[in-house]
Amino acid sequence: MSSRPKPTTEVLFSSVVANMDEWAQRTHIPLTTADALGATYARAHRWLQNLKLQLIREYHWTEAPSQDQRMLFSLETSSIWRSSVDLPAGPKLKLQLPVHASSFFSPERRIQWQMVFHSDIFENVRKICPPVNDILNLIQCLLTGVVTVVFDEHMDQGIYRTTRGLPPVAWVNAHEAQLVEIFGPSHFRALRKACSDAATAFKLEVIPYN
Repeated sequence: MSSRPKPTTEVLFSSVVANMDEWAQRTHIPLTTADALGATYARAHRWLQNLKLQLIREYHWTEAPSQDQRMLFSLETSSIWRSSVDLPAGPKLKLQLPVHASSFFSPERRIQWQMVFHSDIFENVRKICPPVNDILNLIQCLLTGVVTVVFDEHMDQGIYRTTRGLPPVAWVNAHEAQLVEIFGPSHFRALRKACSDAATAFKLEVIPYN
């Protein structure tokens, strides 16, 4: 009998609004209008720009050449994996975020955002680079359901899929001041409550084997 595949963890990007609606119902934080989401995202620009500067100054990321005025920033870094002669084992990794939240939902840009969030930046680099993890957590707060962390474990009954839609409550508490500035006190309290409840912040599915 063959052994089961090892558990996997991956970050998934989805611009399907139904996902956001499902998470809104799960978290009891109502899904607002596109304009309201855009305004909230705009208030997060300063924090995102600070994280960009942190990546440049402390982690030696560089500005990536870009003529696209729709980008809030575009950064790149070498692969964390090394070849046998200690050279980067792979192409440079590119991290981009848009000026407007609506860009995440543009059909013609879906593949672009999948390439960003499905890349090794969010697969592995975030585990050793706190600013990247902060970006992931902040996006989860701003656009819950758009970027999730999925853990798959193969069990007898099928694949147990645990999806994390919100950041750990410890992260939320550690960044209370910035989050209150972006969301306001009432929304922040609802966010912290949702993050502190595993049944709300996580979704468990059992996917039967065919």
